[in-house]
Amino acid sequence: QSKSSVLFVLFSAPSSETSLLVNTTLLFDSDAPGNNLRNCSCTTPVRDCDEALANSLCRCHTVLRSALPTAGLREPGPLTVWVKELWVLEELLNRSTVGHLQLSFCGVKPMESQYLALLGLQTLKIHSAAPEAPYPNQEITISPAAGVAVELEALSFDFSSSFNVTFLDITVLNGLSALKAYSVVGPAAHTLSQQFPHLALPLSLALPPSATSDHPTEPSEQAAEPPHNHNLLFTFVY
Repeated sequence: QSKSSVLFVLFSAPSSETSLLVNTTLLFDSDAPGNNLRNCSCTTPVRDCDEALANSLCRCHTVLRSALPTAGLREPGPLTVWVKELWVLEELLNRSTVGHLQLSFCGVKPMESQYLALLGLQTLKIHSAAPEAPYPNQEITISPAAGVAVELEALSFDFSSSFNVTFLDITVLNGLSALKAYSVVGPAAHTLSQQFPHLALPLSLALPPSATSDHPTEPSEQAAEPPHNHNLLFTFVY
């Protein structure tokens, strides 16, 4: 088995921003019967968790819970998800490919520890509307610190041929502690299913190249998936 290098990368930075950026996709579970999803395209800033304002200012439509993609989302632009219930994370966001993600906790019952797998995550913002949360707004960049990057390059680790898989502990939505993260250099993507047979990974990572070659995807989807001979950088955010 190949050895993995562990590197501690970064801590969170507090953020005073509590509204959406423009040109953002916003998703949240509606209060209508059936626990369906509202999918909104917003070009105007909207306060976190203000569903009435989102429905008024954004272009929104309802997506049936039964119609959610089982393989996860592929969102090239900024994505904001307002979370009240756990199913939104489990059924919508887990195993998704998203570069810039903002998660806002709008519920009442605190989230219990559980991990989500996210592909290609670059930046993460967390907002918690939980009463008296000591860390209501935080953000983190998913990338190695400069000194660590130099050390890895000295070990012939090629960042240009690496792909990031982030495991996020959803208890960060409670806003009770500062965000922390560390990364582990993993093996080539096509060996994951052999070395980690019980790890819940996106299908595109778990299958060998021959298993996916008969199912062509759109060019945008191909770009979002890591080539199977690339090394992986596992980042754990908690």
